[in-house]
Parts: sequence; structure tokens; C-alpha cells
Amino acid sequence: MPLSPNFTASQNSGTPNLIFLTDTSTGSDGTITKRRIYLLQSDGTYLVPAGTATDYIEWALVDVTTSLNVLIQDTALSITVQWLTSVNVVVATKTTSFAFTAYNETFYYGLTESQVANANLTASTNWYQTKMILRVELDSAYQAISFASDIFSAQAALNRATFISTNQSYFF
Repeated sequence: MPLSPNFTASQNSGTPNLIFLTDTSTGSDGTITKRRIYLLQSDGTYLVPAGTATDYIEWALVDVTTSLNVLIQDTALSITVQWLTSVNVVVATKTTSFAFTAYNETFYYGLTESQVANANLTASTNWYQTKMILRVELDSAYQAISFASDIFSAQAALNRATFISTNQSYFF
């Protein structure tokens, strides 16, 4: 059966700087010897780990899952994985957009924990309204990705959410 390329991407709350990619392809192609990952940002540049001289990341074929230490804040990415031969001929390509939100989701959960510890926080209209705005911005990023694979709109929403979390002393 010929290769049907596919991959998933995920994040963990404890390590929001890491992206985990897992190759979920089915079938095979004996000519494939390696993979490349392109992480396209909304500004048109490629995200790579520090010290990487190319605009792509090598992904060894023997590794079903790889972790990429590339994030410093919530980021929307269009991720392309290429399956290549030993002479760099692209055999298959798959591109999917993702919103990586572990930084702000962790902050949001902290707000929920604070709310449980001090129920009076919800009496503050400003506190509760800002928490709701944060949720709306995160949901807007998810919706931009799931509805239209729109990393530009998703990143704009994530930037607004990040503004709230990094300037929390003004809002909470």
C-alpha cells in the first residue's frame, strides 16, 4: 500500500516550549529515508530551534515522535512535513495548521484555581470580564485554525491573550 502521509502535533502544559510531532502515516514507500519539518509562522518566517542554519528541521525516519524546543509564547503555525529520498527528492508532503496555546491555557487554569480559592474574585466585574476575554481570545485562535487554517488571525488572537497574561497586574 502506498504511503498516505499524516502527522499529529501536541503540547503538554508542563513544557509549553515543546511541540511534539508524531508520524501517523499509513502505508509505506521504500524510497523514503528521511523527513523534514517546516514551521511557518504568521509573519512568513520559519521557526527553528536555536542553532539551526536551515529553515527546516530534520526528523529522523526511525523516530515516530519528535520534540521541538521552539516556543516562547503561544504560537499559531502552519506545519509542513516532507518525506524525502536520500537525494532529497520529496515523495510526500502534508501541511496542517495548529494553535499551540499551553502558555495561556496554563495561565487560565491558574485563574480558575484562584477563583476556587477565593470565590469573591468573581464579585469583581473587571476580574471576571478579563478572564472571559482571555477565554474568548483562546477560542478565537482555535476557531481560526479549525475553520480556516488561518494562522494570521489565530496569532492575532493569541497575541491579545498573551498581552493579558503577561500584563496580569493590570487586569487581575
